[in-house]
Amino acid sequence: MRLPITIFLVFTALTVAVTGFWESAAESIFPSTVWGLYSRSFFENVLVEAHGTIVDLFVVGVLLYWFEKRRSTKEEILRNHEILGDLRSYRGPDCSFRTLGTVRRLLELGVIKLHLSEMAFNDLEIKDLQLKECNLHAVLFTNSRLQHVVFDACNCDAAIFAGSKLEHVAANRSSFRRAKFQDATLKGMDFTSCQIEAANFTNANLRSSNFRGVDCRGVNFHNADLRSVNFIGAQHLTCQMLAIAKSIQALKSDDPKIQALVSAA
Repeated sequence: MRLPITIFLVFTALTVAVTGFWESAAESIFPSTVWGLYSRSFFENVLVEAHGTIVDLFVVGVLLYWFEKRRSTKEEILRNHEILGDLRSYRGPDCSFRTLGTVRRLLELGVIKLHLSEMAFNDLEIKDLQLKECNLHAVLFTNSRLQHVVFDACNCDAAIFAGSKLEHVAANRSSFRRAKFQDATLKGMDFTSCQIEAANFTNANLRSSNFRGVDCRGVNFHNADLRSVNFIGAQHLTCQMLAIAKSIQALKSDDPKIQALVSAA
């Protein structure tokens, strides 16, 4: 590929140079020489045709490059999908690291809606990752640190975030039903557009998190830190669920019974 490009550039440079200095070149080489059809006008026409050839080669080259790039991208996507499939059953110590690297490559290639169910991302530093419409069912994020990660319309049902620390994580229109957040740190987490039914927040740090309008049916807040958490408009939230929490100071709710419980705490 490099050799044809070099030849094309040299041909273009020579053609442009001769055309630009045509008067000087014509006078010094053949001021009045004529040999059959070879004359000054003949070579002028040759230069005009050469410019047309350059344009044609450039257009064809761009199209060929585009098709080749597209073909190689498809092959790269297929290869990474195969690697991801192999990693699904791999349990080596570097499994999580390799899985994250493969996911990043697929995202850089423009692939969305990744199928990552039951994959492992344990004990990792995960930064600046945007997951959109991905299947993350039963994915393992145990003891990992997530920073500036986005879950946009993702299925995170039964995902395990036990012992993980989530910082500046955005969860938009995602499902965390039956997800496990035991001993996790989720300070300031916004769940307002998510589903969290039957999620387990045992021993979790949820300070200043936002559950406004969320359905809390079956959620476990045992020994969770719920200080300054917003539960205004939350559905199926009961005093019994909050009574076993570690802290409910400054908790916000529009339920009179819950407000009384917070005042008495």
